[in-house]
Amino acid sequence: METADATGVEAALEPSLGGSRIGAATRITGKVIADEPVHIKGHVTGTVIAPNHTVSVTATGYVTSYVEGSRVEIDGHVVGTLKANTKATLLARAHIQGVIEAPRLACMPGAWLQVEVAEQDRRNRPKVAMVS
Repeated sequence: METADATGVEAALEPSLGGSRIGAATRITGKVIADEPVHIKGHVTGTVIAPNHTVSVTATGYVTSYVEGSRVEIDGHVVGTLKANTKATLLARAHIQGVIEAPRLACMPGAWLQVEVAEQDRRNRPKVAMVS
């Protein structure tokens, strides 16, 4: 696990010109499958998948069940499985409960975790560590 630098990390959660945005007043139950970045300020109960793009959950965002992206950046709440194909970044207001699967994990001071961390090694055997 590495410690992320606070400089510029908050800006990383701001979406670029493209992508899907789930606003703070929006609640979704079901699946969100995107081939573009996904920026979540609202509540999603179900699955969010953007395997080739960044999925970000802001401080007002709340996702239960499953989140997957190439990069996953969390500053809000996730309950369930968080899968980052390249890197997961947990910012200071992140509140994560469940399982994190990521080859790289950056965690800012202040993030709250009650998770099982699963990481694949070169021989494709999972390494598991409990973090509370």
